[in-house]
Amino acid sequence: MLWLKIIIFIICVVLGIFFLVKTERIVFTVGHNSWAERYLGPGGTYTMWKIIGILTIVFGVMILWGKFDFVIGW
Repeated sequence: MLWLKIIIFIICVVLGIFFLVKTERIVFTVGHNSWAERYLGPGGTYTMWKIIGILTIVFGVMILWGKFDFVIGW
């Protein structure tokens, strides 16, 4: 089961880094988010993607440390 946690961790970290590095390209492809622009201010869409990237990495670390065993255990 450890190898599955490691694979999920690696996928989450790569995806999170992608969200952090390629934010401008993602916004160009997907478009601006009106909710993020309204509540996070000007440039809120970029901030939203950065937050999603950080949360993805944190989720991967928590999976690796065993904080979400119920997710893998199903």
